[in-house]
Amino acid sequence: GKFCNMASYTVRVIDKLPLWTVETEKKMDKAVLVMATDIHRTASMLAPRDTGNLLSSGRINRKGWAYYSISFGSGAIRYARRRHFENRKNPQTLLYLQRAGDNITRGDIKRYITW
Repeated sequence: GKFCNMASYTVRVIDKLPLWTVETEKKMDKAVLVMATDIHRTASMLAPRDTGNLLSSGRINRKGWAYYSISFGSGAIRYARRRHFENRKNPQTLLYLQRAGDNITRGDIKRYITW
């Protein structure tokens, strides 16, 4: 027969792969939650402050794995959407939630991922 002049080396990490996958998923979910928290905090700083009811209505809702929504308003605070798009008294507060999201996601997102 022919002599094969090849060296090979095999590494097997399959046993640890499920554990690494679970840990990575947890870290990614946490990174998105921290980002959502920063968006909520920034939106709270940019939002109108008249009575404080709008600010206190801000919520972070988990929608699924690494999927969160930030919302302001509730049944009692029906004007939240309107204040987001329209505010003659305080025009600097327009689009407070969108601007917060844009600000955070345009920044250095590497700081949210900690391995």
